[in-house]
Amino acid sequence: MEREKPMSKIDDLIKQNISENGEILNLREKFLGLRGTMELAKKPELANVKVLVMPNNQCGDEGAEALANSPYLGNLENLNLNHNEIGDDGAAAIANSGKLPKLKILSMFGNVIGDEGARAFAESPNSKKLIKLDLYKNQFGDVGYKLLTESENLKNCEELEIYRE
Repeated sequence: MEREKPMSKIDDLIKQNISENGEILNLREKFLGLRGTMELAKKPELANVKVLVMPNNQCGDEGAEALANSPYLGNLENLNLNHNEIGDDGAAAIANSGKLPKLKILSMFGNVIGDEGARAFAESPNSKKLIKLDLYKNQFGDVGYKLLTESENLKNCEELEIYRE
């Protein structure tokens, strides 16, 4: 008789934190790290998720890239990656992902995104779909600020949060 494989930590977290209808997954402060985020991105259970809340998980650029390339996040409309140590590479991966066609609300508050990450959002045709982009408390300077505020791709964005300290 075949024994069942024990569920991974990620499987447990999905089961415990997904809404009944499977549309909201709240993994706030679960400290998934890079490996956990990469494993999460490979889970078919994400297929119906419309809202993914993941602040404070230390996923970094590679974790953001794994989510951007996930074949299971095609229905995602709202992504919260606040405070995840994401820089320019992770921002560019999310900005240019062809696998997040329904993404309308993106929050990447408190990361380490610089001018190149700001440029990725400013220049990506995907940004035309965003109604909210929160890049507050990142590390881009005047160049990134100017690119974002003058971007044709972001002119329909109703909430563009890019204040700096």
